[in-house]
Amino acid sequence: MNPTPYDAARAASTSVLLVPARDRAAIVVTGKDRTSWLNGLVTCELAKREGDGRQGAYGLLVEKKGRIQTDLFVVPDAGDTTFALAVPVSVRESLLATLDHYLIMEDAELALSDLVFLVAHGPRANELRALAPFAGTIDLLGRGGIVLAAPAADAAAFEARVAEEVSKLGGVVADDATWDAVRIEHGLPRFGVEFDTTHYPQEAALETLAVSFQKGCYLGQEVVYMLQERGHVKRKLVPLDLDGSEVPATGAAVTTSAGEAVGEIRSATLGASSGKPVAIAMVKWAHAKPGTELNVAVSDGSRAARVRASEQA
Repeated sequence: MNPTPYDAARAASTSVLLVPARDRAAIVVTGKDRTSWLNGLVTCELAKREGDGRQGAYGLLVEKKGRIQTDLFVVPDAGDTTFALAVPVSVRESLLATLDHYLIMEDAELALSDLVFLVAHGPRANELRALAPFAGTIDLLGRGGIVLAAPAADAAAFEARVAEEVSKLGGVVADDATWDAVRIEHGLPRFGVEFDTTHYPQEAALETLAVSFQKGCYLGQEVVYMLQERGHVKRKLVPLDLDGSEVPATGAAVTTSAGEAVGEIRSATLGASSGKPVAIAMVKWAHAKPGTELNVAVSDGSRAARVRASEQA
């Protein structure tokens, strides 16, 4: 029986919430230059994890003009000799070609691989590390986390083994709909849902979670850096808390109290912890500040809403 959203939120805070990442597929990277080469392409910091096979990373690949091509998890194997990149299924083949284009003289090799990924959230998530041939700490909710991967041929036994341990730790396993209630309440966007290849990292509100501004050069860095330090984007994803009980529809208009259209709802649900309507909306920059009062269209008119500070900010 699938846990309630409240059970899932509680597990993510106190023990472990396990979510199968059915929308992710693998590209593996091997070779002695794999870290330095990949670090020169992605927004997250990989160089400082050299020699620490426990650490994974969540980052973005952006194109030269700074727009997101994909998000990805970088998950090392137990011997720290191979990276499994967990990328959206829909872009795996095109992403492999893109990465291969930037592979010139480096000692690194790329290949497709049939792996299944499990994402664990919570303070006890790291206790699952020994159960998978690929495992890397990646914290998406600010409470601890790890991404696990194993060959797809062993998927059923692997998932059952991990789920059993999650239960022993007092955690739960959730499906996508339950996970959505948790992540939307946290203001955590999802590639292909709230953001896509038309957006900059700052528009997707991922500049803190997925971008290092201390690392060396990477593809598209100049644009991303300039937006952060010397300007700003015109719009931004923000989490909203809504009055009333109705969950607004995707695409519902977001307006000011005076009726000026300033954005739209990208996703909405009943919050896993609060049980009240919450949403992620794309709004104009001037209205993205936490505490801003807005209105959201619903079936019988509109409801008041407030921008909440994202837990990724």
